[in-house]
Amino acid sequence: MRHLPNPARNRGVTLPELCISLALLAVLVGMSIPGFRSSQRNAAVRTATFDLLAGLQQARAESILESRPGVFCVADRSGACVGAARAGTNWLSFLETGSVRDARAGQALPPGIEVRATRSPLRFWPDSLSASTGTLTICDRQGIASPRAIVLSQGGRARLDVPGRDACAA
Repeated sequence: MRHLPNPARNRGVTLPELCISLALLAVLVGMSIPGFRSSQRNAAVRTATFDLLAGLQQARAESILESRPGVFCVADRSGACVGAARAGTNWLSFLETGSVRDARAGQALPPGIEVRATRSPLRFWPDSLSASTGTLTICDRQGIASPRAIVLSQGGRARLDVPGRDACAA
């Protein structure tokens, strides 16, 4: 014989139990938010670093393929190249023939991320060498994520580096 549930035994959750459960949940969520924010900013810096690295490699490769000088520069929102040590939120690459610029690529960085170059613009010769060495430092304006750097050698090769925290101090 099957027994039916007794309604007197199955009352559900009491109000104090519900309040304690919600309080514990709120504490756990509150503790996880700063870690999530830090992860989000680190991902933005990492994304910007790899986008810049790809842009540098693309400028170098197109310079070799087209047998024309290639240029990579840090740019502002309007798309104009900015000078050395000035912060930019975009990047551009183009090929040069005399005074004519043949735009090839460009991209905005993730929100809240900026980049500074020790030399701007960075140039590549058609023989695959870099006309100038330089370092691109990628910074989180909020100061949450650690900065990253891309160092361009005279041979035209780019490598990643980890600068000090003060590298982004304006």
